[in-house]
Amino acid sequence: MEVQKRKIAVGYCRVSTENQAQTGISIETQEAICLETAEKDGYEVLKIIKDEGKSGGSLKRGGIQEVIKLVVEKKIDAIYTIHSDRIARNTLDHLQFRELLRNNNVILKCIYQPMFDDSATSRVMDTMVASFNEMQRLITGEKVKATLYNKVEAGYFPAPPPPGYKNVNNPDPNADRVARKIVVVDTHSGPIIQEIFKLYATGDFNVYDLSELVYEKGLRSQRGIKMSPSRIYDLLKNRFYLGEVKWGEAFNKNGKHPPLIDEITFNHVQVILDSKNHHACRRRKYQWLLNGFLYCEEHKKRYTAEWHLNKKLAYYHCSNKSGCGRYVEQTILENKIAEKFTELQFSEGFVEKIIEKTKEIFYGRRKVYEKKRQGLVNQRTAIEGKRKVAEDKLFEKILSDDDFARIRKEIHFELSKIDEEIVELEFGREVKTDVAQEVLHLTRNIYDAYTKASPHLKRQYLGFFWERFELRNGVIIKSVLTPLFDELLRLEQMYVKDTDSENLKQTSISNGLILSQNWLRG
Repeated sequence: MEVQKRKIAVGYCRVSTENQAQTGISIETQEAICLETAEKDGYEVLKIIKDEGKSGGSLKRGGIQEVIKLVVEKKIDAIYTIHSDRIARNTLDHLQFRELLRNNNVILKCIYQPMFDDSATSRVMDTMVASFNEMQRLITGEKVKATLYNKVEAGYFPAPPPPGYKNVNNPDPNADRVARKIVVVDTHSGPIIQEIFKLYATGDFNVYDLSELVYEKGLRSQRGIKMSPSRIYDLLKNRFYLGEVKWGEAFNKNGKHPPLIDEITFNHVQVILDSKNHHACRRRKYQWLLNGFLYCEEHKKRYTAEWHLNKKLAYYHCSNKSGCGRYVEQTILENKIAEKFTELQFSEGFVEKIIEKTKEIFYGRRKVYEKKRQGLVNQRTAIEGKRKVAEDKLFEKILSDDDFARIRKEIHFELSKIDEEIVELEFGREVKTDVAQEVLHLTRNIYDAYTKASPHLKRQYLGFFWERFELRNGVIIKSVLTPLFDELLRLEQMYVKDTDSENLKQTSISNGLILSQNWLRG
């Protein structure tokens, strides 16, 4: 007696938030209907597969991908769903899914619509239904888009705001529909955002410093981790903090949310960002030293760099697709560029001016530091005096144990805060001293200062003297000066050593170029 093969089916249920609100067909209701119908038709239900809160505009959903896997592995004979729009609201996706089912002899049973067979008429009708399903999604999308644009035109932001703000329900019960959710300043993250703008505007901090700072102050990314430097960069460019609202193509200069940054500070930050972005965009976690400075003379394209892991070496080369000659080993080319600094020297008069200006700035900042530090020391002394008074009152039984414990805790907190401020102040003083030392080092020996500098500081030195270096087949044939360097030469505030003698030679270069190999003699 032949044993009849069991017929296996799965149920598929999907609901988006919008559908759930409009139709009321919950995921539980769909599950019950699919299970009941499949069992009534004589199928053994393997499982009910769900996609909750997912759009039907794409098949890239966990649940439908699981269904496809079961179809391909030939583990099921039928799929039950309440309507074909649960499977897809995209005509092409629907047709491809149908073709997959035909190739694997799997039946699709849409409970709330007619059953289509493989006849020509049924296929056309099925395609028409799929088209209407897609049209409904597109119409809904247009309505949502129009609603969001209306919200922007009214000055409201239609999405979660950037750090520094938060969405809240409008306390006005008579507010329009577009104003039911409003953006207000977050009391915790708002001041932190203001601080990073002010710190960056000083020019003493980069996005890496600010990434560390906001993390220490408790501002995290959406995943609860440290904000990346690129994220800080994006925040500093975001005009939302000026009070503007932009969503897609909609824009409103006068948003309803309060601005966190004034326009003067914001514009100053943009100037600093643009100046640091002049060479090879913003700083990355790892950046080739000469990125943005090297150009191919033949193709007028930037050089790029890459590691050759089999050789354990890095090479610079032209970014032209077809190439233009040999690759240049990283260290060799970087050393050639470094050698250019051996022939540079500031004039004695200019060095004296730099030293005097550096001393003036340094002593002025040191005076401010000493004043701040003395103020903190005085505060600490006063707090310690309060602690002695509390101790005396405890022994004289004027204070109870609970009152003394409370006062002691408050005093401990205040002292800890003062200590933290003193540490921060000391750190800031060290940073300023390091900057002054670098400036003096540069004026005395440019080459030595360059070779001992960090990669980031080396790029600053490169950007001070040269706009770019043009190469042909890996050989530097032209070095283009920055306007500032060219002006220093013209004003005889800088000298270029003559390689034929040990004497210094006053040089004025009007054409903005230095030729290599014999760029000094030229």
